[in-house]
Amino acid sequence: MHTLGYGARYSFSVIFPSLLEEFKWPRDTTAAMLSIHLLVYGVVSPLAGGMVDRVGPRKTMACGIVLMFLGLILSSCGYNPWHFYFSFGVLFGAGLCLIGSVPFTAVLRTWFERKRGLAFSVMYLGSGGAFVCYPAVAFLIDRLGWRSTFIVEAFIVSAAVIPLTIYVVRYHPREKGLVRDGILEDEDTHPTTEDKTPLIGDQTSASEDWTLPRAMKTLRFWLLSLTAFSVWGITQHILVAHQVAFAMDMGYSKLYASSVLSLIGITCACGSLAAVVSDRIGRELTLTTGTVIGISGILVLTLIKDTSRPWMLYYYSLSLGLCFGIASPTIAASITDIFQGPRVGSVIGFIWLCFAMGGTIGPWLGGRIFETTGSYRYAFILSMTLLAVSCVSLWLAAPRKSRPAMGKTHQDK
Repeated sequence: MHTLGYGARYSFSVIFPSLLEEFKWPRDTTAAMLSIHLLVYGVVSPLAGGMVDRVGPRKTMACGIVLMFLGLILSSCGYNPWHFYFSFGVLFGAGLCLIGSVPFTAVLRTWFERKRGLAFSVMYLGSGGAFVCYPAVAFLIDRLGWRSTFIVEAFIVSAAVIPLTIYVVRYHPREKGLVRDGILEDEDTHPTTEDKTPLIGDQTSASEDWTLPRAMKTLRFWLLSLTAFSVWGITQHILVAHQVAFAMDMGYSKLYASSVLSLIGITCACGSLAAVVSDRIGRELTLTTGTVIGISGILVLTLIKDTSRPWMLYYYSLSLGLCFGIASPTIAASITDIFQGPRVGSVIGFIWLCFAMGGTIGPWLGGRIFETTGSYRYAFILSMTLLAVSCVSLWLAAPRKSRPAMGKTHQDK
């Protein structure tokens, strides 16, 4: 579901040059389609979290499937910017939110405790798959045109997501006769295991029945929001929206650039698996590793002047994929480490709103910087700076204080 849903979002990076060629619109005006999509995605995020808490994930996702399908179909009919702002921005943005990371984050935190980092790493493998779709989208555009590509995406995504929602998604492990981390209920309540609950560094935070108003009174909430705003929001979406156009400006063909940049998906998947170590070494150190790798890749990107050194584009793709692959599940796990309880869906949703606010700014800002300076250089420098900011914010939020102490239990105590 992540691969296809977010693949349809990030295919905008490949469709973006086709829209520029056909309509001759300014880059900031055209990139605003993705900005509005992310704005709507963010505004709907708290609602999505609340809906999961109230009516469950499957009914929430059913609404999302309908909106996604309509948004992609109507995008194939666009002729003016506002057409895309409504179809790709409003309808598809709301629909993707209702089947995406917010509902799944709310679900996974009820299923996993001890291996939460592993669970989020597996989920975010789908984000890597989203970038792998680049060459397929470029191929469809070359053969069918960008309008038919939107239609193909609508049918493929819907045909895959509907049965997965019906037959796979369950809100709580009790629906399968299980408890957290897949333990059988009778095994979990066995006398020999009752006293083996893990020690928590920050008992106050762990025992808190978090609601959005209560969370908003804490500094940790705003630090996590800043982390999401910086790395998921502005940094990721400046790059995602403009990287294919930048490569084409440097002289690469659309198909070649899309193929090389699709490597982001492969290394993003590898990075997601690598993020499993955050259960062992801590969320902060894991994110630090990812951001250092990502900054090095963006720095190399800023040095590209032509097609004479293709290894630089490859290095950027590989390193950025690792960065986002490591960062995404680590941040999501950090959020659910700190904020727990039966009404935490709206807390998760609001942090995703903060990410989406950054994502709203990112594509438009990248286009505005290009239109003003004739270059993406300052946009890339901003991306590196915000990656560093996100790392510092997570260290200050200190999810390590809310994680179970490794290897210790109340029985040991």
